[in-house]
Amino acid sequence: MGRHRVSEEKVLVTGATGKVGRELVPLLLEAGVEVTAGTRDPERGRALFGAEADVVELNYARTETYDAALTWADRVFLIPPPFSPDAYEAIGAFLDWAVSARVRHVVLLSGMAIPEESDLPLRKVERHLERQDVAGTIIRPNLYMQNLYPGFIYRQIRRDGHIRLPAGRESVSLVDVRDVAAVAARALTEADWGGRGITLTGPRALTMEEVSRTLSRHVGQKIGYEAIDDDEFRETLEVDGWRAGEVEVILGLFRSIRKGWRKPVLPELEEALGRPPRSFEAFAAELERVWD
Repeated sequence: MGRHRVSEEKVLVTGATGKVGRELVPLLLEAGVEVTAGTRDPERGRALFGAEADVVELNYARTETYDAALTWADRVFLIPPPFSPDAYEAIGAFLDWAVSARVRHVVLLSGMAIPEESDLPLRKVERHLERQDVAGTIIRPNLYMQNLYPGFIYRQIRRDGHIRLPAGRESVSLVDVRDVAAVAARALTEADWGGRGITLTGPRALTMEEVSRTLSRHVGQKIGYEAIDDDEFRETLEVDGWRAGEVEVILGLFRSIRKGWRKPVLPELEEALGRPPRSFEAFAAELERVWD
């Protein structure tokens, strides 16, 4: 990957208060980049980033929020609404608006194995970016380690003592969100990333049984794993408040695990960062301080 630094460019980070965005914004600020943090919740953004970032409201459903977010932006980190069945409809208009505003480079956060199924909402977003007259980079991470803490899986463990997911017995090369943010920071601050696609994985593929055992060793709680079917997981998600369309997207994600599409361990993250990816063992060890 190129290491030539781009000069004096302003970066818009969409979804700035989400898992990746909240890690990315500080990295860009530390690198001396002028950052606009776009979020549906500006108050939360200001609490996270203080006065260092220009925090603005950005809601894909409200075109009146687009101009303030894109003012003077040279590069955009584009995060689709997570697990949304309407990701293409939600984000397509904003991407068109960004291109018309003369943004020079768009870095899209997608997902591992997305190109395997052409009708997925995120694949439609990828193709839409590929058709634009703008430099584009697509980052495709595997599932985040941070999906296990915090969130509904953590609540499930605290309630039942088990991870109950429709992942079968297949393994998945979980990746740390902080590594994903670090690669995004490179893509947004270095030249020669346009036209690239990069898939990010952790250093080892683990089954959910191995994940459970690793967590158990570090957090002082015996944690099991129960492989459940799609219908049972659908009920679990609906009780937890997920919308029907989101549920189907999430079920598709777990089907990709069972098909083995999220098992490969790839070298691209280490090549981009010049260091190995963080391990799940290291992530689990960090949870000793926060698990209760």
